[in-house]
Amino acid sequence: MRHDQSRYPRRSLLAAFLILALPFTALAQSSDWPNRQVSIIVPFPAGGALDITAREIALRLTNKFKQPFVVENQPGAGGLNASRSFSKNKPDGYTLLVASTGQLAVHPAVFKNLQYNPLTDLTPIIQLTTAPFLVAVNADFPGNNARDLVAFIKKNPGKVNYSSTGIGTLVHLAGEMINIEANGDATHVPFQGGPPSMAALVSNNVTYTASNISNPLPLVKAGKLKAIATTGSKRPAELADIPTMQESGFPNFEVTVWVGLFGPKNLPPNLVNVIYKVVNETLADPVLIKKMASVGDEPGSRNPQEFSQFIAKEAKKFSVIAKQAKIEID
Repeated sequence: MRHDQSRYPRRSLLAAFLILALPFTALAQSSDWPNRQVSIIVPFPAGGALDITAREIALRLTNKFKQPFVVENQPGAGGLNASRSFSKNKPDGYTLLVASTGQLAVHPAVFKNLQYNPLTDLTPIIQLTTAPFLVAVNADFPGNNARDLVAFIKKNPGKVNYSSTGIGTLVHLAGEMINIEANGDATHVPFQGGPPSMAALVSNNVTYTASNISNPLPLVKAGKLKAIATTGSKRPAELADIPTMQESGFPNFEVTVWVGLFGPKNLPPNLVNVIYKVVNETLADPVLIKKMASVGDEPGSRNPQEFSQFIAKEAKKFSVIAKQAKIEID
């Protein structure tokens, strides 16, 4: 049987053409982005700090490009469900995800069967915000700083407990990190969200918590709780009189809740850079910066490469903490 040999060079040429065309296709996608609606997935209910950040950015991008940037809230399982399903989206820049420390660095550390890998199944575009936690105790606690709290944990084995917003959350790990500094045996008491966690602290049913600033701060101002430390590398402007954990004698202690913008896996680098630049410009808006500061946030602005490296470092840190504290969720 004879074969028509002329067909095979044509196929080879066609394959080579398609391969060479891929970069130009990606470039075309980035040059006219956005030319239609962009959906921004928020894996939490409307009204929270993460949702507010997403909506502020979406509003400014809508005004800039005259294309709708629409926030879609998909709450459930601490952001796991939405983040996992998002990873299966087409990497074209028209479906983006706003997610935080919990989904990217904590979930891989505590979930036994996550069913996806946020470190490889998502594409970091830009860090949007960062904020420390506030370590708080009851107003009657016999101490005024983090050293006093750690000493109290050491001196009272079996008698100290701390509240969180749920098992395997960043608040849980932050509370455990304080316990580890004391080499203590403080008991974790989980609650469904911030308000009941704060109520337990106000009523003196738990000893301490490390939580988003917005949860304990009103109670601190009302004299019902005592703020003893923040958990970032520097003091936030609205809590300039409260020392950090590092300043209090714990140089390796740092916990921040950061928020970032992500695309699905294999989002073309050209498109990643386009989205990074326009969002980074948006974060420089003085009005937006002021709104962020009102809830304890400040712009993050890490670029894609820096953000990817930072996430990997954070995931490694929390993996060590989770294993040390034997925190695991099936």
